[in-house]
Amino acid sequence: MDGGFIPVATLDVLDAGGRAVVQVDGVAVALFRVGEEILAVADACPHRAGPLSEGDLVGDVVHCPLHTWPFDLRSGLCTRHPGVQVRTYAVRIQGAHILVSASGRVPTP
Repeated sequence: MDGGFIPVATLDVLDAGGRAVVQVDGVAVALFRVGEEILAVADACPHRAGPLSEGDLVGDVVHCPLHTWPFDLRSGLCTRHPGVQVRTYAVRIQGAHILVSASGRVPTP
């Protein structure tokens, strides 16, 4: 481990849309390439556990595929429903390796 960051994948696992799902301490975490960054959130929408990794991505907002709830990938906050949030994870890239903080962060609304 590197300061709480664990290697979860290499850049080549990202699909053509720049996405992948990895496991972090037994939790499914969705990775998204947004520009030159990789952003990470828990893969389950808090509303009905829809897989956020399969949602529409507009900029740095992903829309749950079940009911289109929008989540800001940087803050984890739902932009439609105040107080609803998803856990975010800090990401580092070292060479071709993606490292994710094992201690995801739940934002404070």
